[in-house]
Amino acid sequence: MTAPERDELVRLRRENRQLKVERDILSLATAWFAKETGVLP
Repeated sequence: MTAPERDELVRLRRENRQLKVERDILSLATAWFAKETGVLP
């Protein structure tokens, strides 16, 4: 694996981790709003 490929892999893994955190936050927020409003998506 070349240095640029390794750098890209590190960047993509970091981005993937961040996106998973954001997805989890949005999922929790959606569930909370659904519970509070009584509307299920």
